[in-house]
Amino acid sequence: MISGSVSKMYSDEERDFVSSNVSSKCPIVEDPRIHLISYTKRYTDVARLIRLKFIAQVCPKLRVEALELAINHVKTTYNVKMYEELYKALSIEVQRGGRVSEVASSSSRETSPRCSTSKPMNSTSNKALPYDAYWVEDNTMEATLLLQELDAELNFKKSNSGNAYVRRILEEIGDYHVKSGNLQLAVKFYARARPYCTSSDNVINMFRNLIRVSIYMANWWHVLSYIDEAKQYASGFQNLNREVPARLSCAAGLANIGLKIYKTAAHCFLLTPFDRYDYDKIVAPQDVAYYAGLCGLATLELEMLELGCLNSETFKPFFSLSHKMWELLANFVGGNLDTCVKLLHDIEGYVRLDVYLAPHVDALYGKIMARIHDMRHANRLVREQSSSLMSELEVNAKNTNFYTDNNV
Repeated sequence: MISGSVSKMYSDEERDFVSSNVSSKCPIVEDPRIHLISYTKRYTDVARLIRLKFIAQVCPKLRVEALELAINHVKTTYNVKMYEELYKALSIEVQRGGRVSEVASSSSRETSPRCSTSKPMNSTSNKALPYDAYWVEDNTMEATLLLQELDAELNFKKSNSGNAYVRRILEEIGDYHVKSGNLQLAVKFYARARPYCTSSDNVINMFRNLIRVSIYMANWWHVLSYIDEAKQYASGFQNLNREVPARLSCAAGLANIGLKIYKTAAHCFLLTPFDRYDYDKIVAPQDVAYYAGLCGLATLELEMLELGCLNSETFKPFFSLSHKMWELLANFVGGNLDTCVKLLHDIEGYVRLDVYLAPHVDALYGKIMARIHDMRHANRLVREQSSSLMSELEVNAKNTNFYTDNNV
């Protein structure tokens, strides 16, 4: 932590809300550096919900807006449990905001009696979205009927159709469980599609489904295991042997960040091809630049940063979407360390809102600042040695002139 944009302190109500998952390990963000609506449009499906929920947990300033966006989005799924959880959190936050507004208004009236007719602070934030009981009932019924229909169709296809039809139904049931929030069941049904795959593309798609859901669950060892299996399978096909590892490199980088293996993560992200990048529903291209840049700054040698990041033609397009990360790397390699520290401060309010990067910001920033400290120390030693050498040369020059004058 190098700036005042974050705080380690949670209120009692905030602590209740963030008690689950990784967000409880992250400080609250007091100075967010994102436009929330534009930010969330980069992602779809479960990935958007995960990010909105995380932002709501760690950023009080964006909490109500994030919860409202998450509630609107969750209503495109079958996840009634998530809807209930989000709505409860929003109601608590709106009530808390209302109490704060009342206290502020009361204090304002006491200090300025003539201004008692002014509107209370944040009056618009005191209105929560109405609870949609109709959607809950209708959605629950629709989800139940759909699952029954899919189960019946699966049994029929197994008895009367070929493998391709069975695989398609198993994938649809997996998709259904993802939309319902039952990720463990989704993994189960995606995995069951393996014996019914009729082409190499089917098998790779099955692995991608398993990897995607494992990312949602933050089961990082499972992600790496499925990636290894996919690579091993692809190695038997000439057309897939080079394509599949590159397409899965972003997922591998994400898993290695999650496991705190930052150097390997940096290498994985740098191997991600921009022209074939298709993990944008989970990780936007801008995110890849930040992940690779911060992991690289923390672990990679200067030569590798220059060649693999700044001068890499395949990775440059990622940096074109994240100019500050590009500036940070360029100044680090160029030795402009004070500018690096300023840029680290500028992006802190952004990277701490990223659900996959936030738990590692302190560790990465600590490593980067340690490197900056070492580089400053090395630069100071070079200057001192250079100054000492210049002094010695001046003394030698004076002595030479003295002896020359005496000889004359």
